[in-house]
Amino acid sequence: MEPNASEVFEKLKDLYGCSTLKEICETFGKNKAWAGQMIKNNSVPYPQCVQACKDHNVSMDWLLFNKEGQSVDKAELLNLIQEGLFESKELDILEDLTFEQLKATSALILKQIEKTIPISNFNEEPNKKAIY
Repeated sequence: MEPNASEVFEKLKDLYGCSTLKEICETFGKNKAWAGQMIKNNSVPYPQCVQACKDHNVSMDWLLFNKEGQSVDKAELLNLIQEGLFESKELDILEDLTFEQLKATSALILKQIEKTIPISNFNEEPNKKAIY
């Protein structure tokens, strides 16, 4: 599936608060015919897309293909971590830890994961397009 240049430019305009193609050209320091020519040739401005993803914390998948990111529920992830640790205890891999220590360990693991990827609470609406 190829990205549609016209749709990409519409998203770029929205992200940068531009109402016209001329404004998006100015935003990226291009001549006033640049965006129109890119759309006419169905050519996606990849360097500008990368910049937009950085500037506005959106994923390239969303910008180019309108694919929403996947959200991860914090409670569900914590439960999965705990199940894995409990199974390790049952298999005598972590035999010296109590169940309370396993719960505490799972919370620490979750805390480290949260530093790396966005995790939402069940009642919060995740910003799906921001997840890379």
